[in-house]
Amino acid sequence: MFEIKRFWIGLTCLVVSAILYGATLIAAAVYSGMLTEDGGLGWDSRYGVFGTALREVGTLPLVLAVIAGGTGIVLIVLEFRTNMAESDKQHKEIGG
Repeated sequence: MFEIKRFWIGLTCLVVSAILYGATLIAAAVYSGMLTEDGGLGWDSRYGVFGTALREVGTLPLVLAVIAGGTGIVLIVLEFRTNMAESDKQHKEIGG
């Protein structure tokens, strides 16, 4: 069966990654509205309104989301490989 710890830690990393990524995009979307208002803060034409807001919110949350997502995927894949290897081993022992 599944090793509970590795599978659940991987799944938790994926959920944390999705929440962090979504929260960062929502914060940038809200902040971009403030950049375009009359008398607003203004935005950099090289990045556009949303790109400027994303840079102001910070890229650290996005980097952390990518790291957490990658870690979660790796842990889940490792668990499935371990599970498949154990399953093959059991079939060989039963088969002779």
